[in-house]
Amino acid sequence: MKSVGILLCDDKSISEHIIIKSLNKIKKSKLKKIYLIGDKRGYEKLYKKSKNIKKTIFIDCKFVKNKFFDYLEKITDISIDLFKKNKIDAIINIPLNKKKYLNFFPGFTEFFSKKLDNKNNENMIMYSENFSTCPLTTHIELKSVNAKITKKKLLNCLNNIINFYKKVIKKKITIIILGLNPHASKDLKKSTKDHTIIKPIVKLFQKKGVDIFGPVPADTAFEKVKNKIFIGMYHDQVLTPFKILNKFNGINLTIGKSIIRMSPDHGTGTNIINKKKLINNQSFVKCIEFCENY
Repeated sequence: MKSVGILLCDDKSISEHIIIKSLNKIKKSKLKKIYLIGDKRGYEKLYKKSKNIKKTIFIDCKFVKNKFFDYLEKITDISIDLFKKNKIDAIINIPLNKKKYLNFFPGFTEFFSKKLDNKNNENMIMYSENFSTCPLTTHIELKSVNAKITKKKLLNCLNNIINFYKKVIKKKITIIILGLNPHASKDLKKSTKDHTIIKPIVKLFQKKGVDIFGPVPADTAFEKVKNKIFIGMYHDQVLTPFKILNKFNGINLTIGKSIIRMSPDHGTGTNIINKKKLINNQSFVKCIEFCENY
């Protein structure tokens, strides 16, 4: 059995609703301990209800008005400390307003990596049991993508993915690397990154016996997806098809680190906070199930 730390980030979101809606699942889960880390005032209903579940431990962290980033750092530091003390095996963060909480960080993946070990060797995976995707570059402008695609970055990404599926999921996977340019630069000059970086690295890993193909044109790549992971060159190239095909069955993972960090694959849902019937907790439940199974 494993134990998990859940970061109660943004209380001005559907976070409390999706956790409360999942309490029965949490109660019956195989997980040994679940640490709820956050301000009990912002999560008052959850705090009261969690008292009735023996496996949940609420760690109260006071939120100081308008100190959003400080609060996020505090609860994240507590979760990392719990991991280092061998009290938890995974971390789940609830969706948050990036503009308020993440300060100068483009996303939680980058923030978490910096806080954990500052090695800048992480990758974000959108994971589902059916198929997964990984953007090689994440929260940057499209005009900056080409310069960020390097041999070192792609090699690190591939090694992270191979280790993740071998050691964590323990399942064979086919790796598809999407081309940066239309038709994977088939009709373009040989100096594009598709020709100079992606193609040679694919051949290198094929010689090692890895089931890998690329560069593949992105417009036709997602016809058959089962048991594949698609590496895209930029954020929306792979997140768009993933979310359309998986809906709420996917979760967001940070891999390449000593602990797996995950979150539900959706935003804060501030527009439906008072519309409980529209709040879907399926992706959060998938996070719990991932922790149970892996």
